[in-house]
Amino acid sequence: MGWTVETDAVTHCPTCGAELGDRETSDGVRPHCAACDLTIYRNPVPMARATVVDGDDLLLVRLGVGEDAGKWALPGGRIEGGEPPRAGAARELEEETGLSVAPADLELLGDGFLDFGAATMVSFNYAAPADAASGTAAAGSDAAAARFFSRAELRDLDAPFRASGRDQLLAALDAAGAD
Repeated sequence: MGWTVETDAVTHCPTCGAELGDRETSDGVRPHCAACDLTIYRNPVPMARATVVDGDDLLLVRLGVGEDAGKWALPGGRIEGGEPPRAGAARELEEETGLSVAPADLELLGDGFLDFGAATMVSFNYAAPADAASGTAAAGSDAAAARFFSRAELRDLDAPFRASGRDQLLAALDAAGAD
């Protein structure tokens, strides 16, 4: 059995507290606790993000904290233990924008990968139609702003999208227009 961590800076065993050494594995050298025979693996942390699509517009948030503060992204965050990705995306959407959707109303757009150096995350990205959402869009939680972007604004927005590429967002608008 191994533990998964999101940083390279692990020096002590999360189980017994002993100082870690190294162990050669089939995947390379990994931190290892000789006291309790625990091997530590660095795997990405799962997160979920969601947007609401309203005709030719979709919702993004301006990140308010962290190294990406000021960038526009899909509302989202870490999935909690035992929480399905769709439920996490719906929870995060409400926390960050005030809009509530049922997890079943979210359609998968795709996935993404974030590398923060010491920590990495894998993201499940969803969209829901505006008629499935209730509430009023406003920045909440760790978002500095929340607003709908048109297809033209999205194409002209000179910013990287964390956990979702512009192609996934444009595909969400295309799918909404096909209905």
